[in-house]
Amino acid sequence: MKQLDSTKAHFLKEQIESTWDITQHYWYPLYKCKRSDVLAFNDDYIEGIEEKITDVRHTLLKINFDSVYEMNEDRQVWLIDTDSLVPTMSKYNGERFWFSEDMSWIIYASHEGSITFGGEELLNQIKAKWEDWQSNLFAIETGQVEDE
Repeated sequence: MKQLDSTKAHFLKEQIESTWDITQHYWYPLYKCKRSDVLAFNDDYIEGIEEKITDVRHTLLKINFDSVYEMNEDRQVWLIDTDSLVPTMSKYNGERFWFSEDMSWIIYASHEGSITFGGEELLNQIKAKWEDWQSNLFAIETGQVEDE
């Protein structure tokens, strides 16, 4: 795990916000998103389930991402090995985003019990592995905050 210098971190924060339509401190499903290639799951579908966490890691490795960026709620950005990725909420770091430098995919763990995946290739791979994915989607209408 390596913390990025402020210049690189600032660049990546601007890129992730513009690419993934992150207009608020929190993201989808807590706020609306114009992207159509995002799905939010109930966190208990993934959190603490080693098989699901391993599936995510293997999928990213399969599509050639040996390392990923992690952005914590405090907006510090780190480069981590894909093998150490745990795409869930953390009691120490709060909400977190994980993403690639090319912005082709994103994962977001929220404080409202959701874990969002974005990016067509990542979603297709995850849906192929998780046959019951449709019955574990986050209920957006109960969790989404209206734009102010």
